[in-house]
Amino acid sequence: MSQIKPASIVGGCIALLSVATFTDAAASTNIQIPAKVCDVSAYGANGERQQILLNTEPFQRAIDDCAAAGGGTVRVPRGNYLVAPLMLKSNIRLQLDKGSTIVASTVEASYRATRDNKSAEAENGWLPFISIDNAQNVAISGQGSIDGQGAVWWERWRANVRETPAKRSSTDRPRLIYIKNSRNILVEGVTLTNSPSFHVVMRYSEDVDVNGTRIISPAFAPNTDAIDPIDSRNVRITNNFIDCNDDHVAIKAEKLDPRYPDGVTSNIYVGYNTLKGGRGISIGSETAGGVSNVLVEHNNFEGSMYGLRIKSPRGKGGKVSNVTYRDTRMVDVGVPLVLSGYYKGAPDDAAELARALAEGGFVVGDQLYPADSDPAVAFDVAKTPHFSNIKISNLLSTGESKAAAYIVGVPEAPLEGISFDNVKIEAERGMLVRNASLRSVSSQIKARKGENLILQKGGQILK
Repeated sequence: MSQIKPASIVGGCIALLSVATFTDAAASTNIQIPAKVCDVSAYGANGERQQILLNTEPFQRAIDDCAAAGGGTVRVPRGNYLVAPLMLKSNIRLQLDKGSTIVASTVEASYRATRDNKSAEAENGWLPFISIDNAQNVAISGQGSIDGQGAVWWERWRANVRETPAKRSSTDRPRLIYIKNSRNILVEGVTLTNSPSFHVVMRYSEDVDVNGTRIISPAFAPNTDAIDPIDSRNVRITNNFIDCNDDHVAIKAEKLDPRYPDGVTSNIYVGYNTLKGGRGISIGSETAGGVSNVLVEHNNFEGSMYGLRIKSPRGKGGKVSNVTYRDTRMVDVGVPLVLSGYYKGAPDDAAELARALAEGGFVVGDQLYPADSDPAVAFDVAKTPHFSNIKISNLLSTGESKAAAYIVGVPEAPLEGISFDNVKIEAERGMLVRNASLRSVSSQIKARKGENLILQKGGQILK
């Protein structure tokens, strides 16, 4: 199996982690799996019959036997296998052969933790479909698929929201792959589809690679983020094809940790990905623990709702610093750039929304921005969104964009150290800048309607 190295050939190009602030991110997975092979069919799994009976027991026994022997490859041959949640262990490779599909059971009770697997429970109270918990040297790889059968869960969510609208932002359903308190983990080559919620989540983990995967969910699938590094370090997201209905990547830092004064989430590399439907390569919305040293390069967007985003609200905000975006291409992206200290859903109540708009607020997507008369509040290092040293270079965005960019800080913490170099965006409307200082070199914003640049309170362009 391939290894991703600090200077390796990816997507036909050489990816060099050469940014000065990013040298610590050179660590990458070095998966060493023992030679033992445990074929799930030898344990009684049958991928040929109609998918009525579960194959969970033979799958988990194959994993457990390989782990007890010191590790090995759990092979999944061609076929379709209906399975309830699985627990991977150290020194295990789950190898999905071409033509194999692991289909996730939708029986709710199987996603509730017991005393034996409570530690693998996700933050929302559900067991993930595949858990990597307190493990190291683990891989999920091959040319097969994992299908989360999310449609059942999406309808459950819609029913709950219709009954209780406040649950709209909830992701009260399982994750597909959940990597927790683990290190040296590789997800490579496989197709991940139809997750009940987020597809790949890593939390409190280090040295994780997601490379060469296809992550796909339909446009009507709520909250189906593709890859979410949370409170994690040394993560590489490369050569993936993503088409989903929420963030392509969501880099989050939920709470401060004195062990990581520069940020609990750091050294994240996102490169050479093809990004279709979805809501962008994002940092946030949770950034309270700090995010630092992020390099995003050589990514291609087509038809996405957003492109590059840093978005966090008061209450969940924190320090985001040393972020570099370079060599990005976008076509027909709704809003190519969003750097915002406001991230609040527009109210469902029509009268409340009308009042906000009458006061000078506006809506982007489903987010409400207040008027630029919004007053400053007390600064809090772990609650106030404050972004600095954000560099964007060699970005070209063409086609049917609604607006070029929103660069909007909160008045108590204006955005600082934002720089454009050879940024070229064409859109229906121009770029709005508020409570932010932006330095621009050899860049061009072209609006088909109105002004190219809209400067609001506290917004300035530096020469």
